Amino acid sequence: MSDDTQAPLPRWWTAPRTRQALQSVGLAVSMAVLTTLAVKVFGWQSWRWRSHAPSALAPARPHRADLSHDQRLVPVPPEPEPSEAPPKKTLSVPEARHQSAKELFDAAKLARTRGDASEAVRISQQIEEFFPNSEEGINTHLALGVLYLEQHRPPLALQEFGTFRLVGSPELMAEALWGQAQALGQLARTQDEQIVLEELLRSYPRSVYVAASRKRLAELPRGSSQH
Repeated sequence: MSDDTQAPLPRWWTAPRTRQALQSVGLAVSMAVLTTLAVKVFGWQSWRWRSHAPSALAPARPHRADLSHDQRLVPVPPEPEPSEAPPKKTLSVPEARHQSAKELFDAAKLARTRGDASEAVRISQQIEEFFPNSEEGINTHLALGVLYLEQHRPPLALQEFGTFRLVGSPELMAEALWGQAQALGQLARTQDEQIVLEELLRSYPRSVYVAASRKRLAELPRGSSQH
Protein backbone atom coordinates (compact mmCIF):
# COMPACT_ATOMS: atom_id res chain seq x y z
CA MET A 1 0.00 0.00 0.00
CA SER A 2 1.39 3.48 -0.93
CA ASP A 3 1.53 6.54 1.34
CA ASP A 4 -1.07 8.48 -0.77
CA THR A 5 -3.69 5.90 -0.17
CA GLN A 6 -6.11 7.13 2.57
CA ALA A 7 -6.85 4.59 5.25
CA PRO A 8 -10.47 3.65 5.49
CA LEU A 9 -12.42 5.15 8.49
CA PRO A 10 -13.67 2.83 11.16
CA ARG A 11 -17.22 1.73 10.86
CA TRP A 12 -18.23 3.26 14.18
CA TRP A 13 -17.01 6.67 12.95
CA THR A 14 -19.12 6.57 9.88
CA ALA A 15 -22.15 5.16 11.59
CA PRO A 16 -25.27 7.41 11.45
CA ARG A 17 -25.64 7.53 15.22
CA THR A 18 -22.07 8.69 15.59
CA ARG A 19 -22.55 11.52 13.14
CA GLN A 20 -25.75 12.67 14.87
CA ALA A 21 -24.00 12.67 18.24
CA LEU A 22 -21.10 14.71 16.91
CA GLN A 23 -23.50 17.23 15.34
CA SER A 24 -25.44 17.56 18.63
CA VAL A 25 -22.25 18.18 20.55
CA GLY A 26 -21.12 20.83 18.06
CA LEU A 27 -24.47 22.55 18.19
CA ALA A 28 -24.44 22.59 22.00
CA VAL A 29 -20.94 24.07 22.07
CA SER A 30 -21.95 26.80 19.59
CA MET A 31 -25.03 27.70 21.65
CA ALA A 32 -22.97 27.93 24.81
CA VAL A 33 -20.48 30.23 23.17
CA LEU A 34 -23.22 32.50 21.78
CA THR A 35 -25.01 32.63 25.13
CA THR A 36 -21.80 33.63 26.92
CA LEU A 37 -21.14 36.41 24.41
CA ALA A 38 -24.72 37.64 24.65
CA VAL A 39 -24.59 37.80 28.44
CA LYS A 40 -21.39 39.80 28.36
CA VAL A 41 -22.62 42.24 25.70
CA PHE A 42 -26.08 42.88 27.19
CA GLY A 43 -24.75 42.97 30.71
CA TRP A 44 -22.36 45.75 29.78
CA GLN A 45 -25.13 47.73 28.04
CA SER A 46 -27.38 47.36 31.11
CA TRP A 47 -24.64 48.62 33.42
CA ARG A 48 -24.03 51.58 31.18
CA TRP A 49 -27.71 52.53 31.16
CA ARG A 50 -27.99 52.26 34.96
CA SER A 51 -24.94 54.45 35.41
CA HIS A 52 -26.45 57.29 33.36
CA ALA A 53 -30.19 56.97 34.14
CA PRO A 54 -31.60 58.55 37.34
CA SER A 55 -32.52 56.09 40.01
CA ALA A 56 -36.24 55.35 40.25
CA LEU A 57 -35.92 55.26 44.02
CA ALA A 58 -34.20 58.62 44.32
CA PRO A 59 -36.47 61.37 45.71
CA ALA A 60 -37.71 63.76 43.05
CA ARG A 61 -36.48 67.30 43.39
CA PRO A 62 -39.17 69.97 43.52
CA HIS A 63 -39.50 71.89 40.29
CA ARG A 64 -38.65 75.56 40.68
CA ALA A 65 -40.04 77.89 38.04
CA ASP A 66 -37.49 80.11 36.39
CA LEU A 67 -38.83 83.63 36.67
CA SER A 68 -35.74 85.39 35.37
CA HIS A 69 -37.28 85.80 31.92
CA ASP A 70 -40.90 86.09 32.96
CA GLN A 71 -42.27 89.21 31.30
CA ARG A 72 -45.79 88.95 32.73
CA LEU A 73 -46.56 91.85 35.03
CA VAL A 74 -49.37 92.37 37.50
CA PRO A 75 -51.85 94.78 35.87
CA VAL A 76 -51.82 98.16 37.59
CA PRO A 77 -54.57 100.70 36.96
CA PRO A 78 -53.29 103.88 35.29
CA GLU A 79 -52.75 106.85 37.51
CA PRO A 80 -55.35 109.58 37.10
CA GLU A 81 -54.15 112.60 35.23
CA PRO A 82 -53.67 115.65 37.42
CA SER A 83 -56.53 118.08 37.20
CA GLU A 84 -55.97 121.79 37.22
CA ALA A 85 -59.01 122.46 39.38
CA PRO A 86 -59.44 120.69 42.74
CA PRO A 87 -62.46 118.40 43.02
CA LYS A 88 -65.61 120.05 44.27
CA LYS A 89 -66.45 119.20 47.84
CA THR A 90 -70.11 118.65 48.62
CA LEU A 91 -71.10 119.54 52.14
CA SER A 92 -73.13 116.89 53.89
CA VAL A 93 -75.64 117.74 56.59
CA PRO A 94 -73.29 116.85 59.50
CA GLU A 95 -70.55 119.01 57.99
CA ALA A 96 -72.96 121.90 57.53
CA ARG A 97 -74.00 121.73 61.19
CA HIS A 98 -70.38 122.19 62.28
CA GLN A 99 -69.80 125.27 60.10
CA SER A 100 -70.78 128.81 60.82
CA ALA A 101 -73.37 130.74 58.85
CA LYS A 102 -70.65 132.88 57.32
CA GLU A 103 -68.65 129.85 56.20
CA LEU A 104 -71.68 128.36 54.52
CA PHE A 105 -72.61 131.70 52.95
CA ASP A 106 -69.11 132.01 51.49
CA ALA A 107 -69.26 128.41 50.24
CA ALA A 108 -72.56 129.12 48.47
CA LYS A 109 -71.12 132.27 46.89
CA LEU A 110 -68.05 130.32 45.71
CA ALA A 111 -70.22 127.59 44.18
CA ARG A 112 -72.24 130.20 42.30
CA THR A 113 -69.06 131.92 41.08
CA ARG A 114 -67.70 128.72 39.56
CA GLY A 115 -71.04 128.05 37.85
CA ASP A 116 -72.36 125.28 40.12
CA ALA A 117 -75.83 126.67 40.70
CA SER A 118 -77.21 123.39 42.05
CA GLU A 119 -74.58 123.25 44.79
CA ALA A 120 -75.13 126.92 45.61
CA VAL A 121 -78.87 126.27 46.00
CA ARG A 122 -78.25 123.27 48.22
CA ILE A 123 -75.91 125.16 50.55
CA SER A 124 -78.28 128.14 50.65
CA GLN A 125 -81.11 125.87 51.73
CA GLN A 126 -78.91 124.58 54.56
CA ILE A 127 -78.22 128.13 55.69
CA GLU A 128 -81.94 128.88 55.87
CA GLU A 129 -82.52 125.64 57.79
CA PHE A 130 -79.73 125.90 60.36
CA PHE A 131 -79.32 129.70 60.68
CA PRO A 132 -82.71 131.26 59.78
CA ASN A 133 -82.35 134.32 62.05
CA SER A 134 -78.73 135.16 61.26
CA GLU A 135 -77.77 137.98 58.91
CA GLU A 136 -76.52 135.36 56.42
CA GLY A 137 -79.76 133.42 56.77
CA ILE A 138 -81.86 136.51 56.00
CA ASN A 139 -79.71 137.63 53.06
CA THR A 140 -79.78 134.08 51.70
CA HIS A 141 -83.46 134.58 50.83
CA LEU A 142 -82.39 137.26 48.39
CA ALA A 143 -79.48 135.25 46.98
CA LEU A 144 -81.57 132.11 46.68
CA GLY A 145 -84.32 134.04 44.88
CA VAL A 146 -81.77 135.16 42.28
CA LEU A 147 -80.55 131.56 41.88
CA TYR A 148 -84.10 130.37 41.28
CA LEU A 149 -84.56 133.07 38.64
CA GLU A 150 -81.43 131.83 36.85
CA GLN A 151 -82.85 128.31 36.93
CA HIS A 152 -86.22 129.56 35.59
CA ARG A 153 -88.11 128.55 38.73
CA PRO A 154 -90.18 131.71 39.25
CA PRO A 155 -92.62 130.37 41.89
CA LEU A 156 -89.72 129.53 44.24
CA ALA A 157 -88.06 132.84 43.44
CA LEU A 158 -91.24 134.75 44.35
CA GLN A 159 -91.40 132.95 47.67
CA GLU A 160 -87.80 133.86 48.55
CA PHE A 161 -88.17 137.52 47.50
CA GLY A 162 -91.45 137.79 49.41
CA THR A 163 -89.80 136.46 52.57
CA PHE A 164 -86.91 138.88 52.23
CA ARG A 165 -89.33 141.82 51.86
CA LEU A 166 -90.72 140.93 55.28
CA VAL A 167 -87.43 140.48 57.18
CA GLY A 168 -84.70 141.90 54.95
CA SER A 169 -82.62 145.03 55.20
CA PRO A 170 -83.99 148.25 53.57
CA GLU A 171 -80.62 148.75 51.85
CA LEU A 172 -81.28 145.64 49.74
CA MET A 173 -85.05 146.06 49.31
CA ALA A 174 -84.77 147.58 45.82
CA GLU A 175 -82.95 144.45 44.63
CA ALA A 176 -85.70 142.28 46.14
CA LEU A 177 -88.40 144.31 44.34
CA TRP A 178 -86.55 144.06 41.04
CA GLY A 179 -86.17 140.28 41.47
CA GLN A 180 -89.83 139.98 42.35
CA ALA A 181 -90.80 141.88 39.20
CA GLN A 182 -88.61 139.59 37.08
CA ALA A 183 -90.21 136.47 38.58
CA LEU A 184 -93.67 137.87 37.82
CA GLY A 185 -92.54 138.57 34.27
CA GLN A 186 -91.46 134.93 33.83
CA LEU A 187 -94.92 133.91 34.98
CA ALA A 188 -96.51 136.35 32.50
CA ARG A 189 -98.28 138.18 35.32
CA THR A 190 -97.84 141.56 33.69
CA GLN A 191 -100.28 143.54 35.88
CA ASP A 192 -98.57 142.34 39.08
CA GLU A 193 -95.19 143.01 37.52
CA GLN A 194 -96.25 146.61 36.73
CA ILE A 195 -97.40 147.18 40.33
CA VAL A 196 -94.05 146.01 41.74
CA LEU A 197 -92.03 148.09 39.28
CA GLU A 198 -94.04 151.22 40.12
CA GLU A 199 -93.44 150.56 43.83
CA LEU A 200 -89.74 150.23 43.18
CA LEU A 201 -89.60 153.59 41.36
CA ARG A 202 -91.71 155.28 44.02
CA SER A 203 -89.87 153.93 47.08
CA TYR A 204 -86.32 153.83 45.72
CA PRO A 205 -86.03 156.51 43.02
CA ARG A 206 -82.22 156.54 43.24
CA SER A 207 -81.56 152.81 43.05
CA VAL A 208 -79.53 151.22 40.27
CA TYR A 209 -82.73 149.56 39.02
CA VAL A 210 -84.56 152.78 38.08
CA ALA A 211 -83.55 152.85 34.42
CA ALA A 212 -84.25 149.14 33.91
CA SER A 213 -87.63 149.48 35.67
CA ARG A 214 -88.74 152.38 33.45
CA LYS A 215 -87.69 150.51 30.32
CA ARG A 216 -89.63 147.44 31.40
CA LEU A 217 -92.73 149.50 32.22
CA ALA A 218 -92.64 150.99 28.73
CA GLU A 219 -92.64 147.50 27.25
CA LEU A 220 -95.68 146.34 29.22
CA PRO A 221 -99.16 146.70 27.64
CA ARG A 222 -100.40 148.90 30.46
CA GLY A 223 -97.10 150.54 31.24
CA SER A 224 -97.04 154.09 32.53
CA SER A 225 -94.58 156.59 31.11
CA GLN A 226 -94.88 159.35 33.68
CA HIS A 227 -92.27 157.80 35.99
